[in-house]
Amino acid sequence: METEGLLLLKKIPQSGSCHFCINVQCGRNLMTILGILCAFTCSAIILIKDRKHITTTTIILIIFLSLFVAITMLFVFTSVLLLLAALDENPDLMSNYIWHSIIYLCLQLLLSIAIPLILIAEGRYSVTIALVWMVIVMIIGLGWTHFISVVSTFKNSLLS
Repeated sequence: METEGLLLLKKIPQSGSCHFCINVQCGRNLMTILGILCAFTCSAIILIKDRKHITTTTIILIIFLSLFVAITMLFVFTSVLLLLAALDENPDLMSNYIWHSIIYLCLQLLLSIAIPLILIAEGRYSVTIALVWMVIVMIIGLGWTHFISVVSTFKNSLLS
């Protein structure tokens, strides 16, 4: 099972630099800090929202938002894991970061589609705002796939 996971990790495209101008070590550190800051910011914004009217849809929305916050907080720990892996130059911890990031991205993208759909169904958001939100989240998701590629590149350079 573990060798299958390693084979899958080797298929991740390799990047020579982060954003085509920063080396992968600096990029890895910047991604760690960015991941922690983004997770705290998103969590704080979601937790501040008011909850006046409780309907079935609102309860489902609160559950999804709580799940969103919990997953985001786990991503903070995943980013700390990357920081530890970077400081120790530990490829095994970097592999864990890559897997946790992939799981985080998948769950986050699903929730980022489901939450606006619930808000549209409840009549809180217009379709246009929800679509803009989904596009922004998809772009951020694509950016994180590049970050995962940078970490994979650095991990593979340590193994060489």
